[in-house]
Amino acid sequence: MSAAETIFDQIKGFRTTPAEKTPHQRFTDYCERVLGAVERFHIDFKEKRDRRTTVLDDDDKKNLAKAISGFANSAGGVLIWGVEDNTLSERPLSSVEDVTSRMLELAAHVTEPSVIGVDGDWVPADTGDGDGFVVLYIPESDLPPHRVTLKHQGIQNNYYVRSGNSFVAASHTQLEDMFGRRPHPKLGLAYRVICDGGVGKGSNIVTKYVKIVLSIANQGRGIARYPFLVVQVREPYDIHQWGIDGNGRFGLPTIAVAKDSREHRYGGQGDLVIHPEMSHDVTAMRIAVHMADGQAGITPLAIDYKLGAEGIRLIKSQLTVQPSEIWSVCK
Repeated sequence: MSAAETIFDQIKGFRTTPAEKTPHQRFTDYCERVLGAVERFHIDFKEKRDRRTTVLDDDDKKNLAKAISGFANSAGGVLIWGVEDNTLSERPLSSVEDVTSRMLELAAHVTEPSVIGVDGDWVPADTGDGDGFVVLYIPESDLPPHRVTLKHQGIQNNYYVRSGNSFVAASHTQLEDMFGRRPHPKLGLAYRVICDGGVGKGSNIVTKYVKIVLSIANQGRGIARYPFLVVQVREPYDIHQWGIDGNGRFGLPTIAVAKDSREHRYGGQGDLVIHPEMSHDVTAMRIAVHMADGQAGITPLAIDYKLGAEGIRLIKSQLTVQPSEIWSVCK
């Protein structure tokens, strides 16, 4: 999760999760104690010119367009309306829910190409009567650069980037870099739990087998080339020696490791790619579940893994499959 996504999710939670303080109080504390103390590369505060009306005037539209272009062309960010930038003084907006909708509607029409994935929410103010603060999330774009198309003197046809705590017109070198940037894959480790047969006589099944298949999923907009996966399954489990289909087949060629290593490595060849919104099965585990022991007889399945492909940063993480997920396919 990016820094901008983390900030946006945190603020969204102030309105939806119960707490001793009001959403307004939690929002104020977060702005002052957290956002006010960090470099504002991923955050920007704006005041609406006339906060008593839902109409967006020229200055409001200008600020919105620059932020969408600038954050999308950089590393993404969160735009907060209703807070003064220098002092963090509160300037809540009237009819905040309606203003949020208007800003999201306009966001799709202020740049070329449009920025995909812009999201918005609002935090109610303690003053009531529909007052509050607008919070807009602008993701880093996979298809930069984004040019401002809003018909406003001084910003139309400009490409913006985030520099420190402000938005500036992109330089020639920055534009060259953005025009050369291609959509990239976004990989994650997926799994599915399936029943793989049982042992017993008639309806009296003593042992059932469960297979957990690990897959590389591509949620990005670019093709993943030369994918690879390294997994280490914690005891008492291990990779099934007979692969995904029980005949020794794995989804990627295996890469040799030391005999005493519990790591299992798989690497893609040049003719194998994972397209956007697709997944590719790689390896599997097979677990024997003794029915008499019930769910209590199953221990969590913990997997440490490394995941990557050509041109993307190495991902290191851990996946845990809970006993309840394994037991659910046995019943």
